[in-house]
Amino acid sequence: MAAILGKKLGMSQIFTDDGDRIVVTVIEAGPCAVTQVKTNANDGYQAVQIGFGDLKKNKVIRPKAGHFKKAGVDARRHLAEYRVEVEAADGASEEEAILKLVMPAVAEAPAEEPVEEAAETEAAVDESAAAKAEDAGTEKAKETKVAEGEEAEAAKAEADAHEVEAKKPAKKSKKKTKAMEKKPEITVAVFEAGQKVKVTGVSKGKGFAGVIKRHNFAGGPASHGAHFHRAPGSVGASAYPSRVFKGMKLPGQMGNKKSTQLGLTVVEIDQEKNLLFLKGAVPGSSNGIVFIQTQTQ
Repeated sequence: MAAILGKKLGMSQIFTDDGDRIVVTVIEAGPCAVTQVKTNANDGYQAVQIGFGDLKKNKVIRPKAGHFKKAGVDARRHLAEYRVEVEAADGASEEEAILKLVMPAVAEAPAEEPVEEAAETEAAVDESAAAKAEDAGTEKAKETKVAEGEEAEAAKAEADAHEVEAKKPAKKSKKKTKAMEKKPEITVAVFEAGQKVKVTGVSKGKGFAGVIKRHNFAGGPASHGAHFHRAPGSVGASAYPSRVFKGMKLPGQMGNKKSTQLGLTVVEIDQEKNLLFLKGAVPGSSNGIVFIQTQTQ
């Protein structure tokens, strides 16, 4: 199952080799970082949380900053979670099986081994230098044994200091390689041309609307002395139950709610620019955030 977050850029058209015109919606999809993998063992269900869009560090609240730090990714502006169902194969953990499902290309690629820096060599050089310094201090202490108290104490203190330095553990390098810092991300490469997807977004808000525009009511006659034109009509009984039932189709705010469009086809993919071309329209206005997911049925 492939899923990704993106931004709707607008609508355009594509011409096929046969000369047919296809109306498409252009979406800037990804790259999305995997911010959390939920497993049955830890969370009671399997899911993947992904993040999209850059966010400045000074605009991240502390709980989210800790969440991103734990995941080892940069702060993301938008987060989305979707459920998956996968069984762990032999020798692989549940988390690895989920990542292989959502990022098959990354799972197939050989993992880059982190290149460790030569911390041992540096430690050996420090040790030899400390040993030489210790020998020099000891010889100096022997030569100054005949001297009076102050010179002997100073030499002894110097030798002790060198000895303490030699016994200190070598500092390990905390520098990380590029292979360790770079985390795999979900890109438009997880989709294929001709694939069916569903897109979820927030529809355009159209303000307060009546039942004809909002719910496609037919309305009454427009002439011949009629007094019933665009009104909703009867909405309940009089004496019993003396109330309007919940869920009645009435005038109210139209749009500005979560909506999902099913059965859209992927026409083309541009991996270099992270663009996804879908046949038809998707919910929301330009620059709106949408969630694209493969449709199994």
